[in-house]
Amino acid sequence: MNTQIALAGTIFVTFLWGSWFQTVKHTGNFPVHAFISMMYAVSVVIVWGAIGFLGAEMVPHGVLNEMTGNRPLALLVFACGLVFGVAMQLQLTVVKRIGLILSTSVSATCSILGGTAVSMMFAGIPEGVSIVILVTAAVLLILAAILCQLAGSRRDREAGRLEEQSSRAKDVLFLVFINLVLMSSYPLATSMGLRSPLRPEGFASLTCMGLLVVGACIGSSGFTFLSWKKEENWRKRKEVPMARLLFLAMLAAFCHFGGNVLHAVFAPVVSVAIATVMGNSYHCWSYIWGLVYGEFKGASGKTCLMLGSGILMFLAGVVLLSLEIV
Repeated sequence: MNTQIALAGTIFVTFLWGSWFQTVKHTGNFPVHAFISMMYAVSVVIVWGAIGFLGAEMVPHGVLNEMTGNRPLALLVFACGLVFGVAMQLQLTVVKRIGLILSTSVSATCSILGGTAVSMMFAGIPEGVSIVILVTAAVLLILAAILCQLAGSRRDREAGRLEEQSSRAKDVLFLVFINLVLMSSYPLATSMGLRSPLRPEGFASLTCMGLLVVGACIGSSGFTFLSWKKEENWRKRKEVPMARLLFLAMLAAFCHFGGNVLHAVFAPVVSVAIATVMGNSYHCWSYIWGLVYGEFKGASGKTCLMLGSGILMFLAGVVLLSLEIV
């Protein structure tokens, strides 16, 4: 696979990652925690289905043989998936308490910082790739996320619907811990678990994702089970038919973990470090979807200018990274 195809594929993955959570808007009052666990359960079927169809071609020695041939690494990737699944659920819990505006700014900043640091330390930086460029691109993405979030805050103030936020220090610090530490389990799994020129001892992409998705499903489902009694009659709170919920879960799974599989295929080609930093530009698509849904309709010119500037900064970060590898 040449670098240009891998680069285009990595950018497409950011679209998938930035789109999957849009399905939650169509789940009615069905508990989000339960829906996320449904999505991960479907993801297991999708990823292992892909292993069944493509495993012989993409992993000639066999996925199970790869796992048993390096048990410590297999356990590490599985554990990373476990932590990632729990972290996703914990983040949703904190968002409910401190509000979407504050939580998005904190989570985007910390996830970009954590992912960049982890990938640079554990995946390594290929010869000819500048650390300064990687750090500059990460800073651009962080500033872009903050700018877009400020635009969202202005939009809500202008519309008189600014959400109540409880910026309790403990909740904010916990959110920092989730995104800076727990969410970094995904870049850690790809940095150490994927085979690349700098890590020839790693797994093939399907093997790595097969372990990661099982861990994420168990972690997420375990969290949902433990919080089940706290959800008041969640079985009864189901406005959306189960068939539609399953369809939405499938769509989310294809975008989320389908994107993860594609990212695992493309990342070793463009370098895991670059792919990780570039992958964080997925936040941009969340705001583009907001424009599609008309969420900024009627916003002032200053708000639209702020949002446009943030999106342009996202693009600048992606272009900067692209120029480094083409």
